[in-house]
Amino acid sequence: MQTNTLVAMGGLPGNASKGTGGAAADPMAGMMSLLPLVLIFVLFYVLFILPQRRQQKQLQALLKALKKGDEVLTTGGIFGTIVGFSEKDNTVYLKLGENMKIEVQRSAIAGLRKPQLPADTK
Repeated sequence: MQTNTLVAMGGLPGNASKGTGGAAADPMAGMMSLLPLVLIFVLFYVLFILPQRRQQKQLQALLKALKKGDEVLTTGGIFGTIVGFSEKDNTVYLKLGENMKIEVQRSAIAGLRKPQLPADTK
């Protein structure tokens, strides 16, 4: 039983010099078999993780730079104008209409409202 295990692993220890020199090629073959896995990991990192990190840094910078009067969009799809902040609770007060104000977490702000371009009339 032990002999079968040694044969499956490449033969007996005294027989390493026999054959076509496979012992010298085995380390490279092992490295080459890992190359596709490493390339897939690098590709995944470049295509998914790096852009997500950049977007997250941009959002954090935007949240720190918010000021009164900014028109924002919340993650719930609500547009509002910032009328105040509560640093203690890390919240923002939004004005939605004439007599309507809400309080949302600063992290619930998805971005600034993009200005609407006037439609071309021809």
